[in-house]
Amino acid sequence: MMSYAVLHRMRTISLACALFLIYPAPARAEEVKINGGQAPFSMEFRDADIKDVLRAVGQAAGLNMIIGDTISGQVTMSLKDVDLWEAMEAILKTKGLTYVRDANMIRVLAVSEARDDDMETRVFSLGHANSQDILSIVDKVKSDRAKISVDARMNALVVKDLSLHIDRIARLLKNLDVRMPQVLIEAKIVEVSSNYAREMGVQWGGKYAGSSNGNTSQITGGTMAAGASVGGTAFNPMTGGIGLSGNAYAVNLPAAVGQGSGGALGITFGKVGGRLSLDLQLSAMQTTGNGRILSSPKVMTVNNKEAKISSGIDIPVRVLSTTGGVTSSTIQTISASLVLSTIPTITNDKKIAMVIRVEKSEPDFARQVDNIPTITKRSANAELVVNNGETVVLGGILTKSEGESESGVPLLSKIPLLGWLFKKKGSFDNQSELMIFITPTVMAE
Repeated sequence: MMSYAVLHRMRTISLACALFLIYPAPARAEEVKINGGQAPFSMEFRDADIKDVLRAVGQAAGLNMIIGDTISGQVTMSLKDVDLWEAMEAILKTKGLTYVRDANMIRVLAVSEARDDDMETRVFSLGHANSQDILSIVDKVKSDRAKISVDARMNALVVKDLSLHIDRIARLLKNLDVRMPQVLIEAKIVEVSSNYAREMGVQWGGKYAGSSNGNTSQITGGTMAAGASVGGTAFNPMTGGIGLSGNAYAVNLPAAVGQGSGGALGITFGKVGGRLSLDLQLSAMQTTGNGRILSSPKVMTVNNKEAKISSGIDIPVRVLSTTGGVTSSTIQTISASLVLSTIPTITNDKKIAMVIRVEKSEPDFARQVDNIPTITKRSANAELVVNNGETVVLGGILTKSEGESESGVPLLSKIPLLGWLFKKKGSFDNQSELMIFITPTVMAE
């Protein structure tokens, strides 16, 4: 009977021969090249000598390999559909081994036996990734004795390490140094507003003058506009404080009419012996308005990078300050602009995840404090996932204000029907709606 050692040796030789039949022996290469593009293969070892396994894998990969005498031990492994080089690295790792390039050969040795002279220096020039950003990632796969530096001028990494780690870094950079897809973010900000206001007013008054037993009495209105001249010709026939006869009004509650707004009708009811005159003026105003504002900012950025675009005005404001009894002034600015900022991320299922912020601010010159307009702001912040090219509504703001107002003479304005001679009444209804639409699109390479 054959001994166990002989049987073990024959089994190892048979395994190596089988691998040689599956993978024809390639021509000798002039230099060592790691071919990661070969078809995946499967293999299984049980209690096989490490040297025989390395020789079999080296022959299949077309490598010129030198294995030191200190390399010993047995391995048991089952690999399925793996790359030859991945298999090589896995076998070395299980036994604490590494390899060093010597010309066109690979020399396998223990990691503890490796010296500084065995380390390789290679320059990795990057075409798309930033070398400074990649440095922290590469630092996690290098060996403890490795040295890595950044050449910002060439956008390159200079790595000095053992050949096994150099090749590992090369495969990592091949996956990281790729062109990043770009995303176009289009936003449409639609603002629709409508307003309605109506006001009705009345003005009336007159004058009565008479005498009795040598005594003279006169009754006339007591309200008039500033600068009006009773009995003169300087009066405003629309909403002034005097009537057509030149007398002051007793009830002066006009609507807010004027040039380009509303209308008024004035009547003077005769004079009897020059003693009595009566002025009546009715005024009414109604305004209706509709508006639509469309803003369409667009911004493009690469995947996972923030992009920001803004358009607007800066309002200069003079600020006074006193220090030590000396007053000085400086100019500060208040920004009123439309801002779109976003960070898009393309997911594995080709959708687009976004962190997006839209803000629209504009000056309101109708509301000023010390001649400085207030700033009206509308903004929306959201995180959402959208299909490529799909339009979604980021948000909407509906603002509506309505009300009625009434002013008049106490008590008299409450008399049915006749009360209209002693009051004015108005109503308003204002509405505005803001809608924000977002459309992300992955740009074709």
